[in-house]
This record gives sequence, C-alpha cells and structure tokens, in this order.
Amino acid sequence: MNYKLRREKLLEMLPEYSITVMYSGVAPYSIGDEKYPFKVDRSFYYFTGIERENLYLVLIKLSAAKSSEMLFIEPFDEKMAKWVGGKIKEDEAREISSIEDIRYVQSLQDDIFYYIHRLGQANSFTLCGNLDKEEISQKNVVSQLFTDFVKADPSLKVKNIFKEIFILRSQKDQEEIEVIRKAISVTKEGIETMMANSRENIYENELEAYFDFTLKCKQCDHAFTTICATGKNATILHYSQNNQYAKSNDLVLCDLGAAYQLYSSDITRTFPVNGRFTERQKQIYDIVLRANKLVRQMAKPGLTLAQLNNAVIDFYQKELSAIGLLDNGKSVRDYYWHGVSHMLGLETHDISISGYPLTKGCVITNEPGLYLEQEGIGIRIEDDLLITDDGCEELSSDIIKEIDDIEEFMNRYK
Repeated sequence: MNYKLRREKLLEMLPEYSITVMYSGVAPYSIGDEKYPFKVDRSFYYFTGIERENLYLVLIKLSAAKSSEMLFIEPFDEKMAKWVGGKIKEDEAREISSIEDIRYVQSLQDDIFYYIHRLGQANSFTLCGNLDKEEISQKNVVSQLFTDFVKADPSLKVKNIFKEIFILRSQKDQEEIEVIRKAISVTKEGIETMMANSRENIYENELEAYFDFTLKCKQCDHAFTTICATGKNATILHYSQNNQYAKSNDLVLCDLGAAYQLYSSDITRTFPVNGRFTERQKQIYDIVLRANKLVRQMAKPGLTLAQLNNAVIDFYQKELSAIGLLDNGKSVRDYYWHGVSHMLGLETHDISISGYPLTKGCVITNEPGLYLEQEGIGIRIEDDLLITDDGCEELSSDIIKEIDDIEEFMNRYK
C-alpha cells in the first residue's frame, strides 16, 4: 500500500496553515491488568500502515508547496518488551510508513505549539482531525488535544476532516480491492465448510466453529462477531448468542466475514440445516434473492444507498402483497426493517456520509432480507459489490446462493 501517496492526496485537500492530527488509539482495560485486544484507528492505519497503540500522525501544511509530516511514537522499553513485547522502533516505523521524521509522544504538544507560534503565522493555524462530531468531543483523544490548544489560544480554528477522509477511503485502489477479494475467498471457504457439516440438532456455535477454524487456518481474523442463527433466531437482526440447536427443517442464517490485512468481507447466506428447503422457505427465499439481484443490477456511480433501499422496499411492496403478507394492515417494514447496503473496507460498516452518491471504487454490501417471526423464517442474502465505471462487480459471485446450487452442494455430504 502506498501510504505516502495517501497522505499527499489528503494534504492537497487541506487548507493552508493547518495542522492535522490522527491518533492510533489504545486498547481499553477489561479487568485488572488485562486489556481488550487492540484495534487500531482505521484512518490512522490508512495513512501510515502501522497497527500499534498510542501513536500520533501529524501533518503540517503551510502552503501548496510546503508541507511536512511527523510520526510520534513511544520510546522503546527493554524491560517492558520482555513482558508484553516491544514498542515500535524508529527504523521500523520509518520503513512501514515512509515517514522520515520520527519523534516521541512526550514532545507532541510542544512541537505542535512550535509550528503554531514560531513560524510567522501565529494565530492563523487550523487544527484538523477526523473527529466524531462537528463539535469537540471530550471522549476523543484528538478532540481533547484540540480543546487544550484552543484553551491556550482561542483564536485557533478546528476543522473536522471526516468528509475528506471519507472521500479518500471510499474509493478503493487496486491493492485494496485485491485484499478484499482475498477476505471474501476465505469467507467462501468457511461458509462451504459450514454447509458441508450442517445437520439437524447441531448447535449454532458448533456450526460457527467450522467457520472459525477456517479463518485460523488462513491467517485471517473475524471482520465482526459472527451471527449463526437457526429458526426463529434468524429473525433477530443482530442475534449473537449462537447457543441454540437447529431443529428439523430450520433455516440457518449466517452473517459473517473474514478480515485480511484489516480489510473486511461481509457475507450472509441462508441455507436449510438438513439440506432441503421447504416450499414455503423457497417462496420467501426466492423473493429475497430477486431483491438481491435487483440491487446488483441497479448499483452504479451516482446512486445513493437510500435509492437502492427504496427500490427494494418498492419491490417488496409488490411481491409481499401478491402472497398475502401485507393483508390486515401489515407493511413491508413489518418484515424488513434494515437498510440494504453500507460501505465496506477497513471497517465492516465503513465510514460513510448519508446521501453521498456512489463513485467508482466504492465497495458496498447488498443485503436484502425478510423476517417472518411467526413462521420462524429469517432469510438474508448478502454480497459485496465493487462500483465500476458504469455499474458494479459482484466480488462474492463465487459463493453459491441459488436454491438448487445450495441443495446440490449440501446433499453431497449427507
């Protein structure tokens, strides 16, 4: 990945006399001295390639022709390295990020104040950050840092550059696309292993374990907590207990994904635990599958995610009415209450701006579903789409989803 090029693109978008700060984050404590697994701030990683705690990226832009970049790291501690592993060293940080100016976090504030007050442009700097909200949030480390600067010098301005970062991160380059393809291919293998080992009276978490084993063998992490829901559980959108057993004729809804080099896949497949759909299951599954294909046909630059979702609702309005599900005052929202799509990339629900039109290079999900709680039927079919010049490419097209294909595959193993 060309992290230096990414920083150069961001600098082009930023105002003159601005200081941009990004923070890698820290893992919170779980209990005692035990921490949760560290998850790097994805924007920090996007611009540096470094997945370590408590680091700062600082970009200084004085003019279109004059800018600089610095990376602030923690000092290497030989004693702590024996217990928990060493902090990143200067040479390693420089090699990964291509940033030459490596400094230590202890000098961060003094160094920033130097640029604000010692370069002949006092009180004209704009502090830029990928902030959670337009206003300064006390919960955000960078926001708190900015708060301290503004208290010291109220004339300083603060700019949220969430939009600029979104524009860059949403348009995937070829390297990013290939990494996502890899994550999808591992997810495919995991789903097929689940299908091959599915049977009546298997526990959801036992079925889930086949997916977990595949990820471990392929050096991948989970993109998110796996949903492996059988029967009525599949009508709960974010079901995560995964501890019930599958009864005869249950459907299994598995919403899952591999993360490879931090890039996520996000796939949902629904299949019969015993390898055979009932006629009612086929009827509902066919409607969801046709909604999935409708989105794939529609997705292209210029459309918004809301437009894709509205098309699904209109389609369901006609189809559900035709089979009597909208009788007695029922509406589409009684059976479908989530959106059909979200951005995908370094985060499963990648950063997005509501109403922003799709552009070439965006990767989005396509996940229509229908949930009939009274009948114990929950069906969702989710694929990952790459927006191209005039349409889209279904990156997950190799993962079977046709009824006949699913039944034929599963019954090889019965």
